[in-house]
Amino acid sequence: MKLHTLIVVFFLSVLSSTIVQADEDPKHLIQSCQELVGIYSKRDEKHLVAGLTTSLSEALRAGYCRGVVEEYRRHYSRCAGDWLTQAHAIANQQLSLDKPTSVQNVLRVSCGI
Repeated sequence: MKLHTLIVVFFLSVLSSTIVQADEDPKHLIQSCQELVGIYSKRDEKHLVAGLTTSLSEALRAGYCRGVVEEYRRHYSRCAGDWLTQAHAIANQQLSLDKPTSVQNVLRVSCGI
């Protein structure tokens, strides 16, 4: 199964719970986007091997990130770039213990809003 197809399948399976989970744990979103960016980096380096070396849990986390990002972009079209650009921006965010944040804020920052 191709990596893109696998991500879409898992995106659809977690879509119903995406909005509920998205408001709860910004760390999970950041880690999921780091997973997604990692998978796409592997894909660019080793086209055929990336799909074979991606575990089910990695694909689920990557699908969660993509689903949250695409859903956010559907409602807030002011985001620049594409969903992968936004996933990179989320993956590079750092959470601070002294500054609590939310998933909404992580998404807003990743869009440059």
